[in-house]
Amino acid sequence: MKKLKISLVLPFPVTKPVGGASVMYQYANLLQSRGHVVSVFHSLKRPYKKSKTPLWYKQFVFWMRKAARPKWFALHPQVKCFIVPAIIDKYMPDADIVMSTWWQMAYAVNELSNAKGKKFNLVQDYETWNSDTTLLHQSYSLPVHHIVIAQYLQDLLMSYSGIQPVHIPNAIDTDRFSVQVLPQNRNTQSVIMLYSREKRKGTPYAMEAFHTLKKDFPDMLVTLFGVYPPPADLPVWIKYFQKPGDLPSLYNQSAIFLSPSLGEGWALPPAEAMACGCAVVCTQIGGHRDYAISNETAILVSPEKPAEIYDALKKLFTQPGLRIQMANRGREFMATHFSWEKSVSQLESCFYTALSE
Repeated sequence: MKKLKISLVLPFPVTKPVGGASVMYQYANLLQSRGHVVSVFHSLKRPYKKSKTPLWYKQFVFWMRKAARPKWFALHPQVKCFIVPAIIDKYMPDADIVMSTWWQMAYAVNELSNAKGKKFNLVQDYETWNSDTTLLHQSYSLPVHHIVIAQYLQDLLMSYSGIQPVHIPNAIDTDRFSVQVLPQNRNTQSVIMLYSREKRKGTPYAMEAFHTLKKDFPDMLVTLFGVYPPPADLPVWIKYFQKPGDLPSLYNQSAIFLSPSLGEGWALPPAEAMACGCAVVCTQIGGHRDYAISNETAILVSPEKPAEIYDALKKLFTQPGLRIQMANRGREFMATHFSWEKSVSQLESCFYTALSE
């Protein structure tokens, strides 16, 4: 098969770990490893996004920070990275494929000339925050090839556009995220969670449940990690790791992973923790649905319900056999149902099909 020239488009330079960007970078690595020529373009301007910061100042700041190439993600050395003022013909090279992520960038890619490549957009979430929802929904009908990462997003786009997009699920690097400590050898009352200040991540509901649980289970230990500075007034029984260098080891030190999110695209941390042998408690939302099967691979709770989080964690604290069984089923499910090699093969197939049209 012909090796392709591929342009991947991100809505901004990514200076800290972000799930959607990591997926695009992962595809950049996999496609480059298969012999394609991959370039990543980070835009300083987005359609329908007003900015009070002058463009020249943004360019200077990101140049000073050397932000074109992410420091937090190990990109293939042959993947080229650029920061461009905007995604327009002037700044984009001719290519076989151009693929964006984030709804505003779909509008930008749609306006490119055909010489810039067959046009794709990877939909990684229901991106309603800070968005004009009318324009968001209209973006699903743009004449670009839409690909979604989760089943609920496939249903969503179909409901607005009348066209069923291709579903290519995310995956987990199981060489990196794997069991180092067997579930039965972990502290039964240990919980790990991603800490976030974003409202949609649901952190306050989990914290309320933790404080209630601590009264009934004084030996409980909680580990938080995230990109933000440590939250103020953390009790001594909650440890916090900012931008941890060895996340798989953190997962392996805990028995249970909690995700209290109100909304996700295809949540990576619960899936990573599942692959590392954690039993998972998570909210019943679309972004968990592809791998969190109720009472098989996870215990599902309603969003914004600390009492349900309390009950789920208590159940796993007091029934270690159930926790171990669920952890093993979850790890096996991740290993047999999700593969980056399979997903990138599906993506390549979409590219070649579009080029043959």
